[in-house]
Amino acid sequence: MSLIPEKSIVFSPTLAATLGLEETILLQILQECVTHSDQVVSSGFAWTSVSGQKILELSPFWDEDDIRRLTASLHEKGLLLVGGGAFQANQEFRFAFNESSTQANNPQVSNRSAPIASKPSSAKTIGNSWQPSEDCLRQLAQLGVTKEFAQQQIPPFVAYWRDRNIPRHSWEAKYIKEVWRQWQQAEAVSYRKNKQLPMAGDWYPSKDALDILCNQGAINSNFIEDAIPEFILYWRGTGEASSTWDSKFVQHVRRQWQFFNGMMSQDKTPKTITGAWRPNESVYDVLHMANIERGFAERLIPEFVLYWQENGSAQCSWSTKFLQYVKRQWARNSQPQTADKHYGKQQGSGSTGRIRDRNIIDALSDRSWAS
Repeated sequence: MSLIPEKSIVFSPTLAATLGLEETILLQILQECVTHSDQVVSSGFAWTSVSGQKILELSPFWDEDDIRRLTASLHEKGLLLVGGGAFQANQEFRFAFNESSTQANNPQVSNRSAPIASKPSSAKTIGNSWQPSEDCLRQLAQLGVTKEFAQQQIPPFVAYWRDRNIPRHSWEAKYIKEVWRQWQQAEAVSYRKNKQLPMAGDWYPSKDALDILCNQGAINSNFIEDAIPEFILYWRGTGEASSTWDSKFVQHVRRQWQFFNGMMSQDKTPKTITGAWRPNESVYDVLHMANIERGFAERLIPEFVLYWQENGSAQCSWSTKFLQYVKRQWARNSQPQTADKHYGKQQGSGSTGRIRDRNIIDALSDRSWAS
């Protein structure tokens, strides 16, 4: 008994490398259906109808969901037109290859509906005048690559491989793969640029970003909110546009929270503040990550110490208390509109240095993460 009792499915390795192995195999199976079926020309395309069960018989290694997934993939890639709805095993499947009916009715062209690379000849180096064939450009067009883009890649492609002087059996196969890769990269860059936006003054992290920080990262919500104004201020100052502000903010908060936890672990016993108190050096590390100037923080030390000496309260970590105060004062002085929007408890603008000034009392009031 023969090990291969059925007709083999022949497909192009080059096309499989660009489209995917499964898509290429299905494309060849559909081409077989076209060869043995009558076609109806409509809207400039040659349509073929074949029972869903027949396609499943020709591809016993797939089930109905697989065929539906792969036909949808070919449709999204611009290679296959589908009429009458998605693939169903118990219905007729109507399809057409995305090429004009004049090509579809030409046997020589029709046989290339599932493009197959030319039979390899002996390996040779690329010539200075090398050009891809029209069939090669047509294969790229089926992948969605414009002819102009494909032709723009010819000079660098030739120059690159001329310098390396490496012989190959099929330069067109290599060219298709390289141009397809370049096209995907160009499309990805274009997509990212279209989604990039500058930092807005009223920016606020998304619900997903807050969920990552609060629920998954166990970071105090007040700590997160106190980081928003400084984040906005810094990125508005750079003028940079981005499509990943949430990701940047998550990283920004996580770095600060790590340092903050380090400070908390150093202070365990509640104590009152002394006149000679100075913040831990790690406070300035956190402020540096928040793009807050050290000099700004140092100027706030006297009023901070004086207030809490009069208050008489004891705290486990005066450094974290001071960090919270500096952040809020920086937000108030540098970006009052944003601060007012998200921090309803804050009143007025900067401090005046007078202990009874209401702004200072508000700013020094307790927040749970700094307790």
